[in-house]
Amino acid sequence: MKKQDEAILLFFFHRRNIMIKYCEICGKKFNSNSYSRIYCFECSGDSSRLDNTSRKHQKTILRRSMKLQAVKLLGGKCSICGYNRCIDALEFHHKDHSVKEFKLGSGNTMSWKEYKAEALKCILVCSNCHKEIHNKIGYIS
Repeated sequence: MKKQDEAILLFFFHRRNIMIKYCEICGKKFNSNSYSRIYCFECSGDSSRLDNTSRKHQKTILRRSMKLQAVKLLGGKCSICGYNRCIDALEFHHKDHSVKEFKLGSGNTMSWKEYKAEALKCILVCSNCHKEIHNKIGYIS
């Protein structure tokens, strides 16, 4: 059965419609009763709309999941020196500044499709190599 066909199957469980969906970030299968949910609970967390504290935490989980998948997409290590020990020390450097639409580390939450498209315009570098690149070319905001 195709993913699309499987995603629209409805299961009735405790009087709620449970749908089988595929996470747009990690591709894993998950169950949801929400038509609008596109990310699994592991990638985006779970929260109530009434609880603002857990919503903030949910966004943090979502941003971290997107960065982790983008890092994997770009090879998982610094493209210059090969550093790969800490994901927080890996950064995205736009190969061509003129096509840059937004900063990936800006703290804004966008869709995985937008994030992935922007990440593919970049090379993955560690913090030290990134600073050396900008030291050579000068900072462009």
